[in-house]
Amino acid sequence: MKKIVIGSLALVLTVVFSGCANKVATYSPKTANIMQLKGMSSDAKTSVGKFTDSGNEETKVMCRLATPIGTPNGETFTSYIQDALTQELMLADKFDPKSSNILTANLNDIYGSTTLGNAYWEFKVTVKSSNGTSFDTNSRYDYDSSYFAGSACSEMQRSFVPAVQKLNNEIINNPKFKDLLAQ
Repeated sequence: MKKIVIGSLALVLTVVFSGCANKVATYSPKTANIMQLKGMSSDAKTSVGKFTDSGNEETKVMCRLATPIGTPNGETFTSYIQDALTQELMLADKFDPKSSNILTANLNDIYGSTTLGNAYWEFKVTVKSSNGTSFDTNSRYDYDSSYFAGSACSEMQRSFVPAVQKLNNEIINNPKFKDLLAQ
């Protein structure tokens, strides 16, 4: 009987504490961001340098201490955000890999919450240009969560792309963004 109880307990603990890895979707550029970039009066183009995250090199965050939420190809969150902004600049014809003007950013903080009634992704970012201009932005994307861990973690994973789209929108719409592009 003792073996059955221990075996059952081990099975329950294994199921409870083993989470499936949820990978966020590949980034999909947001039309509104591209249109905003295309609508800028300046014809200046920029290159994009390496984004950093204060040496954290995070590729996953834990959802409810059970399920890791990671990027699609195991890249860092900063690399994912860098690629996302680069895609939008390219589609808006504002990107030139040979430009002497180089945009970089530091992801000062990334936080994902799955609390019922208060689920969100939050990014604190410093965006810089090689021309000496920079600004800080804080972006928060709220989404619905669930009491159940599986559903909550799925929503956390699903909401990452729109959270990065919102971050890019806030970067692009910042009044200082045009100054970053100035040569």
